[in-house]
Amino acid sequence: MTFPGGETNSHGLPIPPDLADGPVIVGVDEASTCGRPLRAAVFLSLALDRPLLLVHVRRRSMPMIEGYVPVPEETPTGERVADEIEAELVESLKQSNDLAGVRWELVTTVGDAAAELGRIAGERDAACVVVGKRNKGFAELVHRITSGSVSRAMVAANRWPVLVVP
Repeated sequence: MTFPGGETNSHGLPIPPDLADGPVIVGVDEASTCGRPLRAAVFLSLALDRPLLLVHVRRRSMPMIEGYVPVPEETPTGERVADEIEAELVESLKQSNDLAGVRWELVTTVGDAAAELGRIAGERDAACVVVGKRNKGFAELVHRITSGSVSRAMVAANRWPVLVVP
């Protein structure tokens, strides 16, 4: 199969000409829970000769009230906590060997997972976004009802290819 005017990857496989030049983006939370989506993203990254951008989205721990959140001084927040979380995630990802042989970068942000993945995909001109789909019982159902499904929101955005991996 060939695409008119399309490029090929390093293995000679054709790459669609309308595919964006940016990275393959995958949402990650913990190395132990993002295995299948992460491996699918690595496969796409290698097949498309695109870098892999791992996006870790943390939920806000405190609700925003009219733009001001009083935070007690003794509450461990800010850069130190974010750095610790990111360092633990990077270390566990390196130890998992799932990222062997691929160029990757981790970005950590705070907010709604679907909104942040969409924002970063737009900023980086994503070639594809890979997300997982969870089915973990009643607690996951309640979470999905209150905050929505990340996979459904990414597919609904309809601006870049999305691979949903169960």
